[in-house]
Amino acid sequence: MARVARYTEDLIEAYVAGGHWTPAYAVDFWRENASRHPERQAVWAPDGCFTWLESIQVIDHYAAALHADGWQRDEVLVLQAPNSAQLLFLRLACELAGVISALVPITFARAEVESLVASLRPRGVALPVGPRGESLRGHYGDVPLHYTLGQPGGPWPVGHLDATQRVSSAWRFAPYEYASVTTTSGTTGAPRWVEHAACARLSAGRQYVKRLRLDADDVICACTSIFSGNCDLLAYHAAPQAGSRIVLLDAFTPETFCDLVESQGITGAVFVPTLLHRLLDWSELSTRRLSSLRFVTSFGARLAPEVAEQVEQRLGVRLIQGYGASEYGALASTGYDDPLEVRLRGVGRPLEGTEVEIRDAQGQCLPVGSTGRIHARGPHCVGGFVHDEEATQTAWSTSFLAMGDLGRLDEQGYLWLEGRARDIIIRGGQNIAPLEIEGALLGHPAVKDIAVVGVPDPEMGERVCAFVVPANDAQPTLDELCSFMVKRGFAKFKLPERHVLIDALPMNPAGTKVNKRALQALLQADGDLSTHPPPCEE
Repeated sequence: MARVARYTEDLIEAYVAGGHWTPAYAVDFWRENASRHPERQAVWAPDGCFTWLESIQVIDHYAAALHADGWQRDEVLVLQAPNSAQLLFLRLACELAGVISALVPITFARAEVESLVASLRPRGVALPVGPRGESLRGHYGDVPLHYTLGQPGGPWPVGHLDATQRVSSAWRFAPYEYASVTTTSGTTGAPRWVEHAACARLSAGRQYVKRLRLDADDVICACTSIFSGNCDLLAYHAAPQAGSRIVLLDAFTPETFCDLVESQGITGAVFVPTLLHRLLDWSELSTRRLSSLRFVTSFGARLAPEVAEQVEQRLGVRLIQGYGASEYGALASTGYDDPLEVRLRGVGRPLEGTEVEIRDAQGQCLPVGSTGRIHARGPHCVGGFVHDEEATQTAWSTSFLAMGDLGRLDEQGYLWLEGRARDIIIRGGQNIAPLEIEGALLGHPAVKDIAVVGVPDPEMGERVCAFVVPANDAQPTLDELCSFMVKRGFAKFKLPERHVLIDALPMNPAGTKVNKRALQALLQADGDLSTHPPPCEE
């Protein structure tokens, strides 16, 4: 396996010399903690509680079982399941066994999964036990090996192999090779696989250990999928380096979360804005004892400053916000000791070793305080696009990646976001590509033309609004449009939540592109930005 495309020899040498990259994997810290504190609890999850020693024994057991099942180095195992200890341990076992773990969000629909599977050609898939897993199994066609997570003993019963059996370190990937892949939706809307090198993710994890003051007394709760960028960094890569205990939620509710804070002494929690809104809106929040909490994180979409202030005041915590992208990885974050204004309105400083440039439309660097497109590179970045060398080389043609956002750097080195340079809608921390929705709905017989934009929303960050030019005298309803998309395999989070019938779409002066700013201005002028859940959504 070749090194990821953009890591030149000069960059590798610089990142190693700077102490950012080390020949370590996340599982190494589990083994170290097991040696130092074997009886200390490492994981609380719906499927069981495990000490550090018990955890590494299960991880070794799973890795040996993979080899016993005939897995070879560089083969791909897809993981698509809610948070559980078994899911966490299986991913760590893949590191030991030289198996590439492909992490698929549980919310992805059949069409998206089928597209991703076709591009990656996995040898096996791990899915949740029960009806949900059986339903998902049909998405994977003829993928030969199927493992079930959530049953007693996990994918391999306890007696399947000798739990003390260890896999040779010779199977492990080199630190600069990608050991896992995650999905992303680019500007074309088609999900793609993004490479992750262990050294890069661990480097970012070390930054969060410092910025959040993590230590062995901390208890980190994963309220979102452990595969999501923020949770992956904190719960998977940062917590083990600090020796912090990990609490996994398979499904978030305010009551369940507060129960765990009180019973497990949670000190930090990983959120997206949607979940924070649900927590703040819960009528019983003021009655709960949350004094153990000292910070919560929110990534994926920016919180309104007034909401951020509520988080700090009502929960009695420091709010940590950050910035990155699935095509890039972690770029910046606030820290525990940053000023209040930065924590409420900014995204903090770039991570150590990260180079950020603000450039104009011609690619020229702008001075401090100027607003332009954000470009970045650093030791915490993801690798490239799997099986798409051309896209990787294009994205990293100058070793700096052009982000989809506008921003500025101030004299103190803080990064401030000023808007997005691209159309991507971020709803509840999930990226939605308007072009994908537009392309699908153009196939509806009642749709002549369409443009999709984001509607600002205090809870979700943004919601999806479709401007529709009807065909002939048709009057397509929101329910009809959503049903049309559902029948074509779209995930429900991508469905429009508002539609506006319009005679013609406004165009740019050249007449080549839809003027989406004009459409958003129409919404503002209308004065009603309310949206409603799609009628066909559960």
